[in-house]
Amino acid sequence: MKGVALLAVLTPVLATGVSADSGRTLRGEGVTLSLPAGWHGLAGPAGVQAADFPLPRRARSSAGVVRVPRGHVHLIVSNGGPWVPYLPAFHRVRAPLTLRKRDLLPGGMEGFSGNDTFARRDARLRGSMIDVLADLGPGAHLTSALRKANAVLATLRVLPPRVLRPRQGRLAADGISARLLRGWSGRIEIPAQHYGSRLVLRAVRGDVHVDLLELTEIEPGHVDLPIVLTRRNILQHSSPPLARRVFFTGGRSFDLSVTAPATGDLREANHFLATLKVAPRQWTFKSCDLSLRLPGTWHVAVRPRSGCYPVLKLRGPHVLVVLAELRPGERATGRVLRRAGRRFRVEVTPATAHMRANAVLAGLRARRRS
Repeated sequence: MKGVALLAVLTPVLATGVSADSGRTLRGEGVTLSLPAGWHGLAGPAGVQAADFPLPRRARSSAGVVRVPRGHVHLIVSNGGPWVPYLPAFHRVRAPLTLRKRDLLPGGMEGFSGNDTFARRDARLRGSMIDVLADLGPGAHLTSALRKANAVLATLRVLPPRVLRPRQGRLAADGISARLLRGWSGRIEIPAQHYGSRLVLRAVRGDVHVDLLELTEIEPGHVDLPIVLTRRNILQHSSPPLARRVFFTGGRSFDLSVTAPATGDLREANHFLATLKVAPRQWTFKSCDLSLRLPGTWHVAVRPRSGCYPVLKLRGPHVLVVLAELRPGERATGRVLRRAGRRFRVEVTPATAHMRANAVLAGLRARRRS
């Protein structure tokens, strides 16, 4: 169900698991779904699910474990997060969202029973990318099965984001701000739940559109502001030209998209992006069963070696720390840090920055190797 293209980049943070018996309302991933009498539901990492038969609790994490009896329906609704322009398959629609016969899949669905019939539809509802999958079971009577699924989909509601308008010519929220230059307008959207992004900054000047999402998950690729888009960032075969860049700065990760009538119009977007300010925020680096809490002014480059014995380059203001995990039997020179039976060689440049480095490295956590 999470196989849509956006999830390679936008890894949603899903709502805490919720369950509902017949006649109740499910809530998760920024959507609600009401259950008719005789229906059962779950919400969790596999999406918001409803069925006219009991669902096993393990389906929270994997909807494919459900076996749909003949004549019954299993409905899965996933929210991919706020809409982004590089995913045009999510067309804006008005509620209620319905499944049609043309939404039937010609083949099966990976991870589900191979004998079942499936219908699937992607749509943009209230600014969110909604993915609906209906498992209609084996040998389904299509007209009645779709009617049954659509009766429940008619209750689907997407919780609207909180919209922040400009104040004194600036867009600002949660430590992120941008100045609206002459001719620009914009808004900030705070999703009802942090599924995929913490906030979205959208700005427009004529036919130039800027969409900036702060992601809930940390993505690699540190850059110093101001962020600049060039022809190299334009996606192939995009019309009109669409430039995209995912980057990390100030302890935060962002997904930036700009659409413009022509590549030369990227200059307009870059002038606006030059006003972008990001207040640093603490963040947690995770890799190779390691975690390290870092100030927002620090960033990391990692070079995993075979067996995931990484070399980490931690950069902070006027300090570089190289943290290299040693393999079993590898001799250490210089300072060695030990965590959970694992050894790390530490190099700090300049040497006068040892106290600042020690304060950061105190937060290093490691899982013991099996």
